[in-house]
Amino acid sequence: MIRTFQQHILRPTRLLNGLWDFITDPDNIGIHEGWASKFPEGSRKHVVPSCWNNELGTYEYIGAAWYRTYFDNVQETNIRLVFEGILHHADVYVDGKHIGYHFGGFTQFSVLLPELAQGKHELVIRVDNTVDWQTLPTDIADWHSYGGIIRSVELQELPDVYIDSMKIDYQLKDDSADIQLHIVLHSLSKGDCQVEVNAFTEGLSLSSSHVDIAAGQAVSLTLRGSLEKIRRWDVGEPELYTFTVQAGEDDLIDRTGFRTVEVQGSDILLNGKKLYLQGVNRHEEHPEWGFAFPPKLMLKDLDILTDMGCNIVRGSHYPQSQFWIDLLDEHGMLLWSEIPMWGCFMSKETLGSPIFIERGIKMLDEMISRDYHHPSIIFWGAHNEIDTRTEEALELTKAFVGKIRSMDSSRLVTYATMHPEQDIVLSYFDVIGINKYYGWYEGSVDGFSSMLENYYIHAEKHGAGGKPVIMSEFGAAGIFGDSGWEPRLFSEDYQADVVTRALKIFRDDPRIAGTLIWHFADIRVDVRSDRPYFRDRARSFNNKGLLSEYRKPKLAYRVVKAIYRSDLLDR
Repeated sequence: MIRTFQQHILRPTRLLNGLWDFITDPDNIGIHEGWASKFPEGSRKHVVPSCWNNELGTYEYIGAAWYRTYFDNVQETNIRLVFEGILHHADVYVDGKHIGYHFGGFTQFSVLLPELAQGKHELVIRVDNTVDWQTLPTDIADWHSYGGIIRSVELQELPDVYIDSMKIDYQLKDDSADIQLHIVLHSLSKGDCQVEVNAFTEGLSLSSSHVDIAAGQAVSLTLRGSLEKIRRWDVGEPELYTFTVQAGEDDLIDRTGFRTVEVQGSDILLNGKKLYLQGVNRHEEHPEWGFAFPPKLMLKDLDILTDMGCNIVRGSHYPQSQFWIDLLDEHGMLLWSEIPMWGCFMSKETLGSPIFIERGIKMLDEMISRDYHHPSIIFWGAHNEIDTRTEEALELTKAFVGKIRSMDSSRLVTYATMHPEQDIVLSYFDVIGINKYYGWYEGSVDGFSSMLENYYIHAEKHGAGGKPVIMSEFGAAGIFGDSGWEPRLFSEDYQADVVTRALKIFRDDPRIAGTLIWHFADIRVDVRSDRPYFRDRARSFNNKGLLSEYRKPKLAYRVVKAIYRSDLLDR
């Protein structure tokens, strides 16, 4: 499944998920030996979607691997192949011909095959999960470097004139919404065409239009209308509207929810009401599935978040699957969405690299384009824990924030800083996220109080005084099942004590707009014997989860639930 709802009725689609042929290429000889047209012997079956680092024999494999499957056309037709997520480099071949390349494991891409002949066709994909100092993520990131086709592959049959995209914009006034549907049509026809375009949603049929399209060209148009007595999307009140566009023989269906999000002083307002955020950071990861996270477990995670009393979750540290975000839309749970830019050990050379910046801007474009309609997303995150004391970070921030604001003015732009008392990029953001681990990596929990006072003074000097602040990461490791009579390091008792004391400090500070605990559940990390990084990660896991990797609650989960759901928080 890609979405929780059907996006096409007229357009034939089918998933190519299932058993594919799979073989690793540790010596990187596949391109030279022509594996795209002559798949080598010795392959085995591999499930798509999945991660190869969850399988016997490839548990720690980093490098290239090749996948193969087949699909049939009952007649000559236009085919689009949509790939929801491939970690990280993907080369696509159809019938031995190279069709396209994409970098970025967490965003969608597609390839087009016009007038593909009737019959059986071979689809081969070379996947490479190698990362370096100029990739996003870089080769040093605080999660495991999984590889594979991690999300669904979809085949779409397109008519000669098809709907390439639909963008829903709206302006709210009281209980009415002025709506603009921006539609892009593409023609694969050899001759000029005319199609009728219609759009409708609940209680509104937008004006139809006959559109002329020259052979092989694209055309953009905007349909406008107004909806009265709208129901606003809100936390716990997930009012959604489904929009359907039809153009000739094609259709496209998407959803949105009407709501506003803005900043007023140090407050974040949702639909004009002050919002206090309480949530966690969550990796879309599991020790049995890696990043190929199954829908059943998504529902369980959402139930756990709701049980805990969360109203927001941070998508750490990459765009999450569309199915997950659909679920958040449907349950009234907020989301902070960001690109995979974890920068704790990132060098100035990386921050200043043109190809690195270019890749980041492309990922922002793909994330925002794909997820623009989700009402649950209230923050776009630009980066996480880069060295925001440097001029390189400042220039990168200008580029990233400029890109976000050029694409979307309806949401707030944020980031997470690990240098709140020296940060020089504060003024570029609507909301400031602070990542600090007093009680774990530095000092005692009481250090949060002096750090915050220093931050507020620093923020005033850098044009960010009074901006909303979110404690976007804090916490401590607690190994599941390790408990005793006292709060020892790595025990569940110590973790619960750190989180409880930190939450007390933050909730007593009226200038803080919310808390996001690090993190939801324990995750596998990239611990290697030949590298010095993350050697404090017992079991090769980041053990700061409120739950174990198998979603068993620790003591910290229970204390956070009591705090988040307490009657003391009546905001």
